[in-house]
Amino acid sequence: MFNDRSSAELESHFAALARSAAAGGSSATALATLLHIGDEHLVVLSGSGATPDTVRRIELGRARIARDFFHHDPPTSREIERAIDFVEDEIMRLGKPAEDGTTLWVTGLDMRAWAAIPGRTVPIETVEQWFQRLAAALRGQPGSIPAGREAAATLLILREFMHHLGYPAITVADAARTQD
Repeated sequence: MFNDRSSAELESHFAALARSAAAGGSSATALATLLHIGDEHLVVLSGSGATPDTVRRIELGRARIARDFFHHDPPTSREIERAIDFVEDEIMRLGKPAEDGTTLWVTGLDMRAWAAIPGRTVPIETVEQWFQRLAAALRGQPGSIPAGREAAATLLILREFMHHLGYPAITVADAARTQD
């Protein structure tokens, strides 16, 4: 698929982000997680330093959620609820919540659809506000949300990942900023 990257590509991206963080003054041994929301899969790399200690891949991606659960644009409340149940179950398969102080980097082009992100760090409160905008649109209230079922799926996956695994913020990983 277009946005499903190989584990090797993501490990290289993880290493580049770790080098960039270290060059910016972050501890080289700081815990970090790279979340890649692909079209068909979600890949999670975690560790300290430039090499991830774990790489986990689950059958959960934005196109998959849009195709299997969202039959309307924007999705209906019932479609969102069914997708949330599925996404929660899949995310819980990843295991224990994040340790305090773990940085969460996120890749996936659809993140930019939700907001012009000032800087690169987005707190969970902002992600919740985005989700409330989506919920308001489902109730027919005016407001701007990105068009497309995949944008809604990306937001839902991100929100549930952060909520259930305890990440207080995300840092949007821009490949252009981290390549040598």
